[in-house]
This record gives sequence, structure tokens and C-alpha cells, in this order.
Amino acid sequence: MGRSDGRRAVAGKADLDALRKAIGALEATGSRFAPPARLRAPEREEAACRQLWRQRGAGEADDPLARFRARPGLHEVKPAAYLDGPLAFVFAALWLAGLGGDRPILWVRGAGDPRLDFGGPCPDGLAARGIDPARLVAVAPGKPADALWAMEEGVKAGAHVLGEAGANPACDLTATKRLHQAALSRGGTLVLLRAHDVCGTSAALTRWSVAPVPSAPAGWKGAGGLPAPGDLRLRAVLERQRGGAPEEFELDFIHDPFRRAQPVSLADRPAPLQRRREAG
Repeated sequence: MGRSDGRRAVAGKADLDALRKAIGALEATGSRFAPPARLRAPEREEAACRQLWRQRGAGEADDPLARFRARPGLHEVKPAAYLDGPLAFVFAALWLAGLGGDRPILWVRGAGDPRLDFGGPCPDGLAARGIDPARLVAVAPGKPADALWAMEEGVKAGAHVLGEAGANPACDLTATKRLHQAALSRGGTLVLLRAHDVCGTSAALTRWSVAPVPSAPAGWKGAGGLPAPGDLRLRAVLERQRGGAPEEFELDFIHDPFRRAQPVSLADRPAPLQRRREAG
């Protein structure tokens, strides 16, 4: 038993040393970062994806989350129920994708919390939602306290952070104050993923609860006469915000990979004269 514990301790120290080196490299480069080319998302995927939040009943140009996303600091997201966990990850990723810029994104995995155990970051999925995987730095600390430390150091280094806190008891009011102040010091954003059953005080600017709602059917039907799947739709409840009252949003995420821009010479042109004659 002693040897096994020793091996785990050595592995944990090695992970922390690697994280310190990575964060040190980020600090050395200042506010701009050069992402590794080997992870860069294909440009064709980025160009093909047309995506934005649209509040139900509003125009496509409306982004109801823009006024919240524009505030740097700590924001909390939690699923409304355990099985809504993957949707909370999507909401957090889309929040960071909407920030723009080229800051790296430090993804701090949960330290063995089963409430958020829905797998790791998927490069293709992130690229489809507007995040270049080349910007991603993923770390998996072995202890809850180390995860909080990694989040704090990440925002201090100038990165945006997506941190899996789950039901970490160490993530209390004092810890969230530290995280919020660290994010403000560099004008960054830290999106903290909490467990569905967590309650308590926090220094976060906003706290969101996310749940799915039925999507509207697509406007076209397949060969079997069934409607195509609609856009992703969710209900985001703003349970708490500093300086404001709670709010509720029903949002569509517009992402249609079947829509492609056509060359001008092919778009909406009349049929060739010869074909019109044959048809006549």
C-alpha cells in the first residue's frame, strides 16, 4: 500500500511540474500566444460552421448572452439535473467561443468528481462550436485543491479558463473570491462548472442553470418523410447575477453543417438555355 501511494504522489508531482512549466511558458509570452500548429483546426471546418445564439422569438443577429459575456471575471454554470451535464459543458464552451480573440483556453479537468464524469475535451466538437483546438491546454490535477490552484494560475497567466469544480468542498466563498480577482487582474474569463446539486455562496458574477428543451423541427424532411433534427435548444436560467435580478432565456444554437456558401456564378442562376428548350 505504501509503494502504491508513493507512486501516485510522484505522478501527481510530475503533473504539477509539467503544469507549472506550461503556465510559465504562457506568462513568458505575454498577452498573445502562438498555438501549436499540429492541433490547429482545419480552416474549412471553421468556415463551414455558421453558429450563434438566438433567443426564441428574436432575430438571428441578437445575442442575449453578449452583455453577460462582456464582463470579465468568474461565471458559474451547472446542469439542472445530473444527466444535463453534457449540455452544461456545451454551454460553457460556447460561452468561451463567443469571447473571440486568440487567448489560450485552459481546461482544468475535475479531480475524480463523478458528477461531471462525461469524458474529456473533443477537438472536433470544439472546432464545430467555434473553438480552435490549438488554443486548448488541458490539465487533469489529481487533487481538488490542485485543480483550484491550476485555475487561478491559468487566469493569472492570461488564459481563459474552463474549470470543472463539481462538488469540490474546497470551492467555497473564499476560493471563488480568489478566482474572481485573479480573472479580473488579467481581464480574463473563468467559467466554473459546478455539480447539479451544489448550493452555497459564491463570488461569481453570474450563476447559470442549464437544461434541454425540445427543438423545433427543421424546415426540410428526409427521404422517409420525417423532419430533420432541429437546432440545439436549451433553457438557461440566470439564478443569480451581481447588480441584477434573475432572468430566464430559451436559446437556439444555430449550427447547420449542411449549409454551404455557393459561388456567385452558381447561386440562384436560371437553368441553361439548352435545358429549358429540352424541358419545353
